Amino acid sequence: MTSGHPAPQLPPHLIPSFAQRSRSAVSARLRAGATRSGSGTLAIARVAFGAALAYAISHYLWGHQYPFFAAIAAYVVVSFTVEKKMRRMFEMSAGVLLGVSLGEVARATIGGGVWQVALMIFVAAMLARFIDSGVMFATQSGIQSMLVLVMPASPLMTPSSRLIDAVTGVVVGMLIYLVFSGDPRRPQKRAAERFYLELEDALVSLALSARNGTSDVAEAALRTLRTTSQKLTDQWSLANDAANEMATFSPTGLRHAQAVQRLQRLLVGSDRAMRNMRVIARREVEFLDAVGGTPHANLADALVACQDAVSAVRQGVHVDVDFTDARRSLRLFCSYLTPETLLASDDGVRPGRAGHFEGVSLVIQLRSLAVDLLEATGLSHQDAERFLPSLLIAGDGDVIGPRPQTRELKAVEPPATTAALELLITDRSDPDRRR
Repeated sequence: MTSGHPAPQLPPHLIPSFAQRSRSAVSARLRAGATRSGSGTLAIARVAFGAALAYAISHYLWGHQYPFFAAIAAYVVVSFTVEKKMRRMFEMSAGVLLGVSLGEVARATIGGGVWQVALMIFVAAMLARFIDSGVMFATQSGIQSMLVLVMPASPLMTPSSRLIDAVTGVVVGMLIYLVFSGDPRRPQKRAAERFYLELEDALVSLALSARNGTSDVAEAALRTLRTTSQKLTDQWSLANDAANEMATFSPTGLRHAQAVQRLQRLLVGSDRAMRNMRVIARREVEFLDAVGGTPHANLADALVACQDAVSAVRQGVHVDVDFTDARRSLRLFCSYLTPETLLASDDGVRPGRAGHFEGVSLVIQLRSLAVDLLEATGLSHQDAERFLPSLLIAGDGDVIGPRPQTRELKAVEPPATTAALELLITDRSDPDRRR
């Protein structure tokens, strides 16, 4: 749904030239590249060290002249990407051994050549796919068998030496990964940081849109969320898998097993919150359009309070998953979450019937977001709901409003009548609807 407002036009002298846009694009590309290189320095150094160590062992200890299989195997096994590596290492090991073995058999029986290479790759890949579904297993089987056929033979390069080189590279890679993998929480925290920053940016955009009364910024936030939110969730999930693997198999990661599990559980509620944010952005666009683009400072304040709470959750990730401050911030956010508080415009005018319906839908989604974030901090669903003010309606003449729900008042909360609930989802400013 569009806002109906004409797109603002920049004066000609403010429109950037092609050279300016090019410089800006190149500068952004260089900054992004420098960031990627800086964050991956240690991982890349670990890969280089593993490949060099495997090559050195095969060359100096085993006496092999060209132990390139050792360096290749170690490089692929260690890698520098965040992923589950144990299965990858087993696939890599088996693929290398199968490929080298098939290549040696082919060299001894059919020799080398163009059609021999094609036949060997086809047979190796088909056999690998028959044995296992792993992509790495099939890839390494084909590559290693091809290398055995195309590499020139030398007196010191025997079938057994190539197999030993491959095994050496795999073993060295596994040891480097398990011993020098570092803190398993680091990739989790990095993924969580990116995740929550995106959530905070979206909340700031929605707050700005509510304060100005225009839906343009909210629409832009919705487009961004649709593009990036699932990608950020997948990155965090992958980091969780890798961290769980390191905490299980790595001797340096065992002591962090409980923290790794807490960060894994954190993703569950956080993922629900991110999904809710997409709905909230859409609901806010529809609400602001329905009320004619009038500013809503209370709604903006509530969204800013939520952004503060998300920031506190993000900070809690870096202090041993302590969410005390986050829960305090979420309690403040929850205090806003009734239609009476959020749906009145800055001049005190209640929305019309259509605006009230869209507004109540938005309030319900914001309440769901609060529960998701509270559950992410470790609370149960029942405890999280106690943070919310009640939506039960008490009608006394023309006075209609919610009761705050606390543990003390919950026991005496009057049941919601059909008329009271109907008033919640209709326009209470309509005189015909009053009791």
